[in-house]
Amino acid sequence: MKRGKKIKLGLRLKLYLMIIVPLIIVAVLTMFITQILIKDAALSTMQYNNQNLAKNTIANLNLAAIEKLGTSKNPEQLQEYRDLRDQLTMLRQETGSLYIYLFNYVDGKWFYTVDGAAWDDEDYSKYGDEFEFSSGIAPEVLSEQMVTTDVATDPTWGELFSTFSPIKDPSGKTVGYLGIDISASAVNTVYSSTLKQAYQMVIPVFTVVLLIAVLCAMAFIRRMLRQVGEIKTSMENVTKGDLTVQSKRITGDQLGDISDLNNAMVAHITDMITNIQNSSHTLQESSQYISKVSEGTLRQTEELSRAIHEIATGSTQQAQQTDEAVQHSERLGQIIDEVGSYVDRFGDTARQLTEVREQVTQEHQRLLAQGKQNVQQMQHMQLMSRTLAEQSQQAANVSGQVQSIVKQTQILALNASIEASRAGEAGKGFAVVASEMRSLAQQSEDSIREIDMILGSFVEQINSMSGQFDTTMQSADRQESQITECMETFEQVSQVSEEVHGLAVNLADRTAHMQNIRHEVEEQLSYIASATEETSAMTEEVSASAQEQEQSVTELSTISQNLTTLSSQLQTLTNKFIV
Repeated sequence: MKRGKKIKLGLRLKLYLMIIVPLIIVAVLTMFITQILIKDAALSTMQYNNQNLAKNTIANLNLAAIEKLGTSKNPEQLQEYRDLRDQLTMLRQETGSLYIYLFNYVDGKWFYTVDGAAWDDEDYSKYGDEFEFSSGIAPEVLSEQMVTTDVATDPTWGELFSTFSPIKDPSGKTVGYLGIDISASAVNTVYSSTLKQAYQMVIPVFTVVLLIAVLCAMAFIRRMLRQVGEIKTSMENVTKGDLTVQSKRITGDQLGDISDLNNAMVAHITDMITNIQNSSHTLQESSQYISKVSEGTLRQTEELSRAIHEIATGSTQQAQQTDEAVQHSERLGQIIDEVGSYVDRFGDTARQLTEVREQVTQEHQRLLAQGKQNVQQMQHMQLMSRTLAEQSQQAANVSGQVQSIVKQTQILALNASIEASRAGEAGKGFAVVASEMRSLAQQSEDSIREIDMILGSFVEQINSMSGQFDTTMQSADRQESQITECMETFEQVSQVSEEVHGLAVNLADRTAHMQNIRHEVEEQLSYIASATEETSAMTEEVSASAQEQEQSVTELSTISQNLTTLSSQLQTLTNKFIV
């Protein structure tokens, strides 16, 4: 079975119903209570009039005649009985009473003495007919008090009420009792007339009061709904990402305070988004600069690797030439006659060594300069990474402030919900506002948590990049030290080449001493071979350092690309807001 569609009432209609429905209920209760009071008043008035009638009737009765009836054997034949009955009949007709009669109490029994019925009424109560009271009235009548009953239903007469009063002589002795029955129709007649008059007076007054209350309620509700509309419009725009719309304070109550708090929250969120946008722009520029620097460093590293490869090739060739020189020195004794022809070769070799020394020196100086430049660039990049880390920390601090504002908003929403629940039907409007504020606070908390995660990842990338910078700096320092050692080694090679050149010049004059000099040449060649091996080992180390630097630069380039991606994502998230 399909469930009926739930009727959704607006806040304006709810507030009107909250004011008008109680007024209508009060009006209905007032009408009902007025009816009851008027009916009671009419009954009380008739009872009071009946009591006065009883008093006046007793005052006009012939007490001696009543006493005489009690002593006569046939009291209905007495003239006094006839006079009393005529008097009661006339009084009944004049007052419109239902029944008037006299009765007495003798030997524990109640009986009629004079009936006020008409003479032609065959059902009148004769003298001595037994008379019955309800169980609660008889004791009060015996206590010689005037008793007036409430409206009761009689099988014969219908609804009526009665007044019973003792009749006393001048000495205070009770000689009988008077009973007067009044029909309840008279009470209803008075009740209807009085109720009509009351309605004629109460209904216009209540209508005026209702109109005034409705007008005041309309003015109050209109002002309150304007304030609620301002807050709702501002929250809807914030939900859509527009932080430029603020809610205007209209009322001076808690709704106005909520409007001010909403504007303060939007202002804090705007400042946070602005700071994040600025930081993301700076981060993007820095990552682009790092990418450019890493590309330049990568090219320089490749050039350095090529130069080191050339140095290694030259060192290999030099080692081969040294081996050939050793072999020639061993054969020097056999070809001593051919020494003259080899003098030019020695001179050429010396010149080649000098040229190689100059080239190696230039390459080493260039490598040293490039290494220093790389160190400066790494220092600059390290400074930039620290700056980015500080800016990320500032963004995290701002996020913490916004988180505190969101918590305050949630506490305020909880308090508003509690106050709304205490207010009952009157607080449902505040409950809706509190629910909307709680939803907005939850959405703001989720966005702040996502921003904190992005900033945390960003800080981890920066810390990793800073560690890689330190590693690269250490590698650059080792490379500079190794290049310096290579420079010292090549200075020694230069000195050896100069000595070889001197030997070649003096070889023609010292042919006789060639055998002895051959041993010295072998020693020098051995020294050159060891130096060449050291140079080759150093070039391998420098090559390994260059490869490490190239790998570091590649990792730095990857990090800069990650930073660019993160900054783009951060910029995309913040661009969703209109500030």
